[in-house]
Amino acid sequence: MYRGLFLIPIFVFFNFTYGQTDPYIIGTILNQIDSEPIEGVKIEIEGKLIEINTNFSGEFKLQNDLVGEYILRVSFQDYESKRIPIVLEGLDLNLGDIYLKRDISVEQQDNLITLTDAELLEDESTSNTLGLLQATRDVFLSRAAFDFGQAFFRVRGYDAQEGEVLLNGVPMNKLFDGRPQWNNWGGLNDITRNQEYSNGLDASDYTFGGILGNTNIDLRPSGLRPGTRISTSASNRTYTGRLMATYNSGMKENGFAYVLSGSRRWAKEGFIDGTLYDAYSVSGQLEYELNDNHSFLLSGIFTTNRRGRSSAITEEVFDLVGNKYNPYWGLQDGKIRNSRERFISEPMLLFNYFYTSDKLNLSLGMVYQNGTHKRSRLGYYNAPNPDPTYYRYLPSFYVNSPIGANFISAEMAEK
Repeated sequence: MYRGLFLIPIFVFFNFTYGQTDPYIIGTILNQIDSEPIEGVKIEIEGKLIEINTNFSGEFKLQNDLVGEYILRVSFQDYESKRIPIVLEGLDLNLGDIYLKRDISVEQQDNLITLTDAELLEDESTSNTLGLLQATRDVFLSRAAFDFGQAFFRVRGYDAQEGEVLLNGVPMNKLFDGRPQWNNWGGLNDITRNQEYSNGLDASDYTFGGILGNTNIDLRPSGLRPGTRISTSASNRTYTGRLMATYNSGMKENGFAYVLSGSRRWAKEGFIDGTLYDAYSVSGQLEYELNDNHSFLLSGIFTTNRRGRSSAITEEVFDLVGNKYNPYWGLQDGKIRNSRERFISEPMLLFNYFYTSDKLNLSLGMVYQNGTHKRSRLGYYNAPNPDPTYYRYLPSFYVNSPIGANFISAEMAEK
């Protein structure tokens, strides 16, 4: 019998790793049109609470500890979202450049809105909220502008002076009534597409605004699509035809960019009887980028708008002569003549300086504007009112007479 000591070897393995971190998903988000980086794009892995936003250079580094097959979702406001299948193996994954395409439904909505000019409204006191209705992509407000604009629709009942419209950061609300005059740049849809709208009391980068919100229209050529655009359209509303042409040079190597745009809108007679329409619009912008931080912009806008106005009619008149009836016009020497015409021509010259950096954005602007705003009407001093829809000329005046209904005179008035 032996007594001894048995030795059992024990092996212990130690694995020390210094500075090891989870792998990254890396990439850069660019605009498909001009290959410019897009800041603030949301990058997320579907089904996992892992997400990040791109920086000012459009770059992202999404850290994760996942292994397997997943879907990477890339989304940004007004752009089509992308779902990218990825396979994670515990290593860094570089996706390179990812291009986002602008949502075509947004562009369609932009076109829909710009067809509804503020000059469609009939009375100066009511040409108020349609401009702000045009400036937003909100579905409800867009439909309200297109369908109810001529019915004097008001957002929350507010007047247009409660909102603010700016060109390159310079307020365009008139000094005498506080309302913007959208005719001053009407017909220049191609150069006024870049609109940033703040609803209600939402924070804005350009102004303190008002309770109806504010809209800033950016006219810089560098923010518009380069190239030539020619379009024509036909309408059965205020005008019957429109021609529009725009050329954008794009940013040149010498730092210059320019835009030339013009349009013509016309109608011998619009949808409403006797409503002529005659409008010209011409604009030019010259931008110079001194470097990445400093840029200058010189803009000139010249528009003229002449149109015959129409009147709101009562239900009685509507039943008698229909919805196209307009009591303001007649024939003079065999030609249509509207007694109430409005003519607006207020050209403007703008100069702007922009400073942009990571910590500070500065915008300075000056505007010179002068022009004409005229309205006509038929005078009848010491004479009876010539308006055919005057209440004393309607059948209801004789039917509702305080001395008793006179149906013979009512029938004559109807005829």
